[in-house]
Amino acid sequence: MKRIYAKIDRPLGSYHPRHPDMYYPVNYGYVPGVMAGDGAEQDVYVLGVNEPLADFTGELIAIVHRRDDVEDKWVLAPEGMRFTAEEIMAQVRFQEQYFDAYVVVGAPMIPLTFVRADETMEEAVLGLRMDCLRAVCGEADMSFSDAFMAATRDFLRTADQTTMIVLDGETPVACATLCYVHYIPTPSHPTGRRAHLMNVYTASTHRRRGIARRLLQLLQREAEGRGVTEISLDATDSGRSLYEALGYLASSEAMKLDIAGSPGGTGCPGGIGSPGGWR
Repeated sequence: MKRIYAKIDRPLGSYHPRHPDMYYPVNYGYVPGVMAGDGAEQDVYVLGVNEPLADFTGELIAIVHRRDDVEDKWVLAPEGMRFTAEEIMAQVRFQEQYFDAYVVVGAPMIPLTFVRADETMEEAVLGLRMDCLRAVCGEADMSFSDAFMAATRDFLRTADQTTMIVLDGETPVACATLCYVHYIPTPSHPTGRRAHLMNVYTASTHRRRGIARRLLQLLQREAEGRGVTEISLDATDSGRSLYEALGYLASSEAMKLDIAGSPGGTGCPGGIGSPGGWR
């Protein structure tokens, strides 16, 4: 079973901050950095602990799926403690009664985790980035110079960007990066905040499972929360149908000046960003 760390923001015995009639008979919290379908951090129920908690590390023993909602709830318990689906639903019914919910117990349904990358995941992001470039450029054996790798590290550490990665257990299998740029405001873009989507990649073993779509939806919600009014991207032929399905439109508005690449460049698209670093 997978061990998970959770912060408990609604401990056993508390009430919902906006719905004072909802009492929490179990500890309820979230997994820091792991993103759920609603764009917020993954919610968890903690069962088998009969006192209020501030945080908890335990095993992921089940998932509460909602047929009529965009997010699932994870169920954690102390190591070695198990509950049946019926026992779990009885303990979480105080909230799940308002949804078309059901429980799946056990390790086979442990989900992929969608994580907002930080500095501790730099090597994972670098590996996915290089795999992405090899796929885009069609060169499976493509190598990269030390200068190119150093420039990529510098971007990840200093640029105003958000990178999401997907983990299958401990293995990184997908990623996407949103690079934020700040222009002078215009009437159609009054915040001046725009973004460019890059580095959208899923390992061949995990394609056609909706992973890229979920990554883009999570990044779009984050961009909206930061006042971004436009997201641009450079689409490959294989990715165009996904972007169109999510509402992206072809545009011929911009002109550009292609300045000659610097020594050590790969010939594949690069990225831009202003100071900000991991977030």
